Amino acid sequence: MFGFAKKIGMTRLFIDGVSVPVTALEFKEQYLLQQKTEKKDGYQAIHVGSVKRGKSNIKKASIGHVKKHSDLDYDVRFVGEFKPNNDLAEDKKTFDINDFADNDLIDVTGTSIGKGTTGVVKRYGFKGQPASHGHDHERAVGSIGSGWPQRVLPGKKMAGRSGNAKLTQKKVKVIAVDIENNLIFVKGSIVGANKGYLKVAKVN
Repeated sequence: MFGFAKKIGMTRLFIDGVSVPVTALEFKEQYLLQQKTEKKDGYQAIHVGSVKRGKSNIKKASIGHVKKHSDLDYDVRFVGEFKPNNDLAEDKKTFDINDFADNDLIDVTGTSIGKGTTGVVKRYGFKGQPASHGHDHERAVGSIGSGWPQRVLPGKKMAGRSGNAKLTQKKVKVIAVDIENNLIFVKGSIVGANKGYLKVAKVN
């Protein structure tokens, strides 16, 4: 349903004799901490916490949030806000691997792998300059402005930091679910580095 999943890595599964590339996500039990309502908070949302660990690995803000809004006796490392797309059952306090099934669609949000400072060829896929006729900057950006207005306009594609950005992949298909090992196998590659945590939300 909602929560945080740990990216394990990519592999492949054979479905009806066809090799399908998949990414394995570890989804352990999640805890419902708070429900926001239109009447009280001005919008509808839920707060979910995950990954029970020692308090030395948990932010004090997360510890205080759990104590204030929930009666659960858990130490959670991650607290995230999700917008529910349906009404949750009143007795629904946890989310686990059993809430997912084959062919479900999920939204996955994570941080892309940082690539450092890169040029426009790698960052935006520019073709580059000619490699002959005495040209010695074939990967250069080229002209960045016209004679008027005699300045570089905002938003110009130039060299700079690439990656390390928040991205959301919509309606990713669940290929298989391994309940025993708390693994969800989704089709294709998923944003982020291995062992990183992603926000996962099931789509109706």
